[in-house]
Amino acid sequence: MTYTPSNRVFYDADSHVMELPNFIIEYADNIFKDQIPPVNYQASLVTDEEVEEILANGGKHSKAHVEAQISLGDNLIAESKEIQALGAFDRKDRSKALDLLGFKKQLVFATHSVVTPFRDVRGKAKYVEKLVPKISPELRYGATRAHNRAMSEFCSQDSRLMGVGVIPLHEPELAMEELDFAIKSDLEAMWIPHYASGDRSPGHIELDPFW
Repeated sequence: MTYTPSNRVFYDADSHVMELPNFIIEYADNIFKDQIPPVNYQASLVTDEEVEEILANGGKHSKAHVEAQISLGDNLIAESKEIQALGAFDRKDRSKALDLLGFKKQLVFATHSVVTPFRDVRGKAKYVEKLVPKISPELRYGATRAHNRAMSEFCSQDSRLMGVGVIPLHEPELAMEELDFAIKSDLEAMWIPHYASGDRSPGHIELDPFW
């Protein structure tokens, strides 16, 4: 028996990847690998000790941990949180979680790895670093490309997973290029910042071709 009743079709519209430190760095072009910071967990409940234990196990949960998560059955969502959740960062484990939950489809957002693509000193969102200098367009969109590659790869082996790309709107032409890439990479939704990107609001006339 799954978490969701079998007599209805359920879609999960807000699931997340809980990234390991090098989640997008591994997918970045070589020129950007040393410029993109690793994931920072300060905005979450994740501890450095938890991450170190996972990394020491080859970037995976232990077999015992996975089996314990599966044994939760209907209580999987209630008992399994953040980086300890089944499928938090391992796509094969995510498929096991979906088998237990019974969702037909699941939107999958990143969590911490959006910081560099969305970084802006004018940003109001909690995932934006406010005390750092502005970054170059090349680094912003290099990190965006790496993020979208990573999300596409995470969702590529299970048709139930609907990957969500990120598209910063700071540079309209680069935003268009990244939108084309994300669509061709089979990402099925786009996360657009709701705040002003640089000197433009999301509704600025220069962004009309994007919309």
